[in-house]
Amino acid sequence: MPDTEALPVLVGIDVGTTAVKACTWRVADAVATGGAAAGVPAGVAAVGSAAERYRSARRLVSVDANGDQDPDEVWQAVVECLREVLGRGDCRRVLGVGLAGHGPSLVAVDSGGRAVSPVVTWMDRRPVVAAGAAGPSFEATAEWLLRVAGQEACVLQPKDYLVFRLTGERCIDASAFSCTSWAAGGRFDWLPRTVECWETAGVVSPEAATATSITPGAPVAAGGVDAFVEALGAGIIQPGPACDSTGTSTCISAACGAGDSRCQGVKHVVPQMSLCVEPVTYSGGSLAWAMSVLMPGAGQGNADWTAVIADVASRTRPGADGLVFIPHMTGPRSEWQGPRASGAFVGLRAGHTRFDMVRAVLEGCAYSMRECVERQMPWGVSEFRAVGSGARHDAWLQIKADVTGTPVVRMAIREGALAGAVILAGMAAGVYGDAREGVEDVVQCDRRFEPAAASVPEYEAGYRAFCEAERELGR
Repeated sequence: MPDTEALPVLVGIDVGTTAVKACTWRVADAVATGGAAAGVPAGVAAVGSAAERYRSARRLVSVDANGDQDPDEVWQAVVECLREVLGRGDCRRVLGVGLAGHGPSLVAVDSGGRAVSPVVTWMDRRPVVAAGAAGPSFEATAEWLLRVAGQEACVLQPKDYLVFRLTGERCIDASAFSCTSWAAGGRFDWLPRTVECWETAGVVSPEAATATSITPGAPVAAGGVDAFVEALGAGIIQPGPACDSTGTSTCISAACGAGDSRCQGVKHVVPQMSLCVEPVTYSGGSLAWAMSVLMPGAGQGNADWTAVIADVASRTRPGADGLVFIPHMTGPRSEWQGPRASGAFVGLRAGHTRFDMVRAVLEGCAYSMRECVERQMPWGVSEFRAVGSGARHDAWLQIKADVTGTPVVRMAIREGALAGAVILAGMAAGVYGDAREGVEDVVQCDRRFEPAAASVPEYEAGYRAFCEAERELGR
């Protein structure tokens, strides 16, 4: 039997809105295109299930009143996560590193690479208001940051800042760049060079290796926006399925051919594919708010609400007894939500309980998800592949399946951005010859939720009420 503790690993890093995560994925010779030349011991067999091969760590990061982060705190959280998953004695085993990070978020750095601003996240409304924009964008945030930090600064995404701390190299990935008007041309001195998501942006410096326990010289893939990388982590590399990524917010992502005129998408994080990505709403954030207000005993700290949500579903009926929740608590994220979109309960009556209200929150996020797909993905979705913290709730996944009329599949690795980052790390390191090889090795399903026909009348009525209320409130 091979000594699995001695197997080399790939490292994934994800900078989230409220937490930083890192993971290792044990590599087997059976999937390594480079074999021993890539640092993989010859003759090593596959090393088991995702649970056996995957190890992750998580650290919360604070956000200020505007929803922004301290870049030094983010870096320290990454260091702590990496030391936990690697250990001091394991640094020789790292073959490659991949990253993902929230967007459209940016941090300004000076000519020496020192951060001269907080990480201005997508939740910060100041750039949106200053630009008169409909919602968060790289352009609005960059324009606002450069006025504050000075035109000599360079702007980096949160994960690009980590690439710089790891390698000393500045870059922006080609997928994120394709989301912007900057891609149409022009010269922008405050933008770093563009690198494909799966290509090596730089190698781990000796200083970063000492701080993090990563092997010196390990290649670091440029990575991508978390929602895009999560799609890869859910195996979304061909048309058909879509990724339901639910954390603080929800994004729905579907792949299509680069020349498909139906898909007005961005460049995918894998070669020769486009990705239709729609930010849906403030979903997990709305649930966290509801738990803190309606069930404060269960909603404190980093509580696991799985049992509580299951109890809510068992106590209530589909449709939440006519109560509808609009989950746009951070303002509009899509054009059709209207410029004045906000969170709201509609149809609240004296007979409604706190359990009805929590169920309405779960259903409102599912209604918003359905609306997004109907408007932006008219070609249809064969199944949703669920990742993110929202994927741990069986009851919520069943509600989503019932509301959309589409099967929902929970992935074995719920941290989809980490799974996708691992695949990008493997592509940069030559462990995987292409994205397909990475998906075949890393991506596994856990459980499938089929739509229940019995819930259709209640959810059809609820969806109509949701769309009407959203339209009126957003005007």
